[in-house]
Amino acid sequence: MLAIPTLGSAQGLVASTAETGSDAAIFETKDAAVQTAGMTPLSRTPIKKGEREVRIWYSGFGNPQYLVIIKQKGATMTGRLLLWWDQYYLDTPEKADKRVDNFVRAGFDCGPISKRNSEYGEDRWISSVCEAKLTGTPDWKAFLAEVESHALPGAPIAKVASDEPAEPENWGITVERKSGNTYGVSHYHTALVIGTPEPGRGPKLQDMVNALASTAKRESSFAQTR
Repeated sequence: MLAIPTLGSAQGLVASTAETGSDAAIFETKDAAVQTAGMTPLSRTPIKKGEREVRIWYSGFGNPQYLVIIKQKGATMTGRLLLWWDQYYLDTPEKADKRVDNFVRAGFDCGPISKRNSEYGEDRWISSVCEAKLTGTPDWKAFLAEVESHALPGAPIAKVASDEPAEPENWGITVERKSGNTYGVSHYHTALVIGTPEPGRGPKLQDMVNALASTAKRESSFAQTR
């Protein structure tokens, strides 16, 4: 298993209040994915007073990528896991590589795959999303407790200078939180590996999302494009 170190510590955070500036790259494909799933970006989603929604994005090597969505209304919590991936193309959407579709269907128990032609600047890709069919009863309260254990910092934390290759800005774990009109986002650098990382290599959320996704897997395999 190949492990590639990241820049900064695993608990390093980057804070923001909107998808602007350096955060544009982080939300480029994420915004496309939620629209493909029939939703809107959380920063623009109306949330009633006294309610909240948390979106946990886990992006790394291979496909699919994971999006955990948790909603809370009083003492009631609901959650879901969306699988999402991008298929870039040069000429036409019809020429987008479809091998990842087959890989996801073979490896995960999920619903119908929704697709949408997406563009951002010169990038063109097919955004694909399906909802995982989870087994058991996920502990959504534990997810929220872990999210709330990390307060949003007051200012961005600079990455540590290193000779290691730069980690793409949209990789890692991005946590969005919205309660009423209050919105915030944190970005965590993770342990980047091919396949599932060993437990404890990155933030606890990384292990929690991987464990949740494993309940929807049909078989044990490396989640990577072939």
